Amino acid sequence: MDDNRTQHRGAMASRPNLVLAALLAAVGCFSLMQTLVIPAMSVLAQRLHTDTATAGWLITAFLLGGAVLTPVLSLLGDKYGHRRLLVIVLLIFLASTLGGAAAPNIGFLIAMRAVQGASMASLPLALAIVREAMPRERIASSFGTTAAMLGGGAGIGLVLGALIIQHTSWRWMFGVEAVFIALATLMVIAWVPESPERHSKRVDVPGAVLLAGGLVALLLAITEGTKWGWLSAGVLSLFAAAVALFAVLGVVSARRSDPILDLRHITHLPMLVTNLAALLIGVVPFFFYVLVPQLLQLPNGLPPALRPAASYGGGLTIVQAALLVLPSSVCVVLAGRTAHWLRGRLGARAPLAACMTLMTSGAVLTAFFHGSPTQLALWFCLIGLGAGYGYAALADLVAALVPRREIAAGNGLNTVIRTVGSAVGSQLSVGFLQTFTVDGTPVPAEKAFTVGFWVAAALGALGILLVGALRIRPHHEEPTPEPTVAALAAPAPVLSNPH
Repeated sequence: MDDNRTQHRGAMASRPNLVLAALLAAVGCFSLMQTLVIPAMSVLAQRLHTDTATAGWLITAFLLGGAVLTPVLSLLGDKYGHRRLLVIVLLIFLASTLGGAAAPNIGFLIAMRAVQGASMASLPLALAIVREAMPRERIASSFGTTAAMLGGGAGIGLVLGALIIQHTSWRWMFGVEAVFIALATLMVIAWVPESPERHSKRVDVPGAVLLAGGLVALLLAITEGTKWGWLSAGVLSLFAAAVALFAVLGVVSARRSDPILDLRHITHLPMLVTNLAALLIGVVPFFFYVLVPQLLQLPNGLPPALRPAASYGGGLTIVQAALLVLPSSVCVVLAGRTAHWLRGRLGARAPLAACMTLMTSGAVLTAFFHGSPTQLALWFCLIGLGAGYGYAALADLVAALVPRREIAAGNGLNTVIRTVGSAVGSQLSVGFLQTFTVDGTPVPAEKAFTVGFWVAAALGALGILLVGALRIRPHHEEPTPEPTVAALAAPAPVLSNPH
């Protein structure tokens, strides 16, 4: 096994840039699709002859599909090979995207968006490939760069979606994305070799069903809470169902040797802190993804009679607003690429500490100073830097805390938790916009934005406290053979510094 792994690393070392480019393309396609439809929601509702609430399911379905499919696909990657599963995920993504481009009605398009959610598994699978195959000296930087594509692709998706919906048919959003996915698939097939390792895990079917049911109930409650009412019978029933299903899942998982949800990934304190950090890293940036473009566009987009009610905002078009938040996405990538440098000089917890500090600072500054588009763009860049450090930190922490054979499953769970956080952040933001309005109008009051930014700041501050509780300690060790000369001379593992 060790000889195979060494030979595999040697083969990869001769073309690490091509391997990394293929993985970045795969993750970038998923990230792009997360936000591509957001600028087009009102237009899609009009052109597909539906209401805004139904069109909102284009986002909800993507989240649900991803949350349900990612843990299963990640586990299958650990069992059958990460590169093989990544190719399968990309082919599913491509087929559903082409289906979306040809969708005859809103119902079919929503169904395709749910299947597109499988693309969420591309991140944990790509991170697993980095961990097992890239040259040792490039693992840390490759983690950061790959994870940072989450923010980079999301920013490009906002701009590209706005441009497409303004100048051509909405179907081109899916058509252009399909071309990108096809190219990414070819790159993975051509440049990423399969790992020689396989793990004889059984597929936990009962656990997968329970996890899927619990996640669907939880995300439905979160995404529909602002529409149905947070104390409505439907929302409370969904939350109760989620709690019940997760409780049963815990009992079932404790009795299995290879559960889909390893309870040690939750109950082990360092992993618990890491997953709570993932939740916050999902929540905080989404306040800004929802609120900042809205604030930049007000009062533009309102009916003329309502524009005097919004005496604040940037007055930009949808494309101008998207372009102004694009630098934040560049900052995500820059931070992701430099996270390993920060960790090497200040310790393993430094990137996560930088993440929470930057996001908290950006949120506080935005709450105080949001009177001009320049200010909003500048503070959003602080959020982007924080998110970039956070994405890289999560990838490093999971790699340090879980055994190699569970790397994709560990990242899959972490990705799902971050996705739940994104849903919470977006829905809280929408709730503030609907709750705090100018008297007698549906126009969001300035208070809606300041309250959202202060809540984001409070959550970021909570994240700073979490960093203080973090200790880098794997929850169990894998059996290791007697050390050899080569093993003793090998570089130290990633994140060996506990401080």
